[in-house]
Amino acid sequence: MKGMAVAGTVAVALFGAAVSAQNGPVIPAWVKPGLVLTYDAVSAFVTPRGRFDQPVQILMTTRVTSVSEGRVTATTHFQNVGAPLSADHAWSCDASSNCVMDETQFHGKFWVDPNRAADSVKGPFGEPFRVVGQGPYTYAGKTWDSTMLAYQNPQTGVEYVVSYETRTGLILASSETSPRQQVHAYFRSMRNE
Repeated sequence: MKGMAVAGTVAVALFGAAVSAQNGPVIPAWVKPGLVLTYDAVSAFVTPRGRFDQPVQILMTTRVTSVSEGRVTATTHFQNVGAPLSADHAWSCDASSNCVMDETQFHGKFWVDPNRAADSVKGPFGEPFRVVGQGPYTYAGKTWDSTMLAYQNPQTGVEYVVSYETRTGLILASSETSPRQQVHAYFRSMRNE
């Protein structure tokens, strides 16, 4: 998931044919119109002394409005936890993370092609990700078999990390860290409407 300005029980069937793109990653078949996903997120700026300055908790709810011609279109609603601040962001992405976003440059891409994961996600400037590990991932009392992808630039201190459910491609967690800001998002739930 792309970063936010301030503030990215799988009970549905997650199998079947995928929306295809020739010779590239595909959109998993479980990504359909009416799908609603919720993520918990936290964002904070880092002070020059290395402390977090005023962390903000956000509830992100994404509603898929269409899946056609190899592209997912959705709207993500941000609700600031504990404050009456909210915003909606419209976006669309294909399976290779070629995205069209609103003026905030946010996209809420919540999947990778589990068979071509490193080709399914990239940083905001096209940074390539690589597989860095596999193992159990636990959040809110649930555990998944997961794979972790990452991009790291030692010169700038920027790091992007995505953990996804190995079998389905559902993004379980994502983070963007830099010397000035950290943004983390964690999968909470998914349902069909």
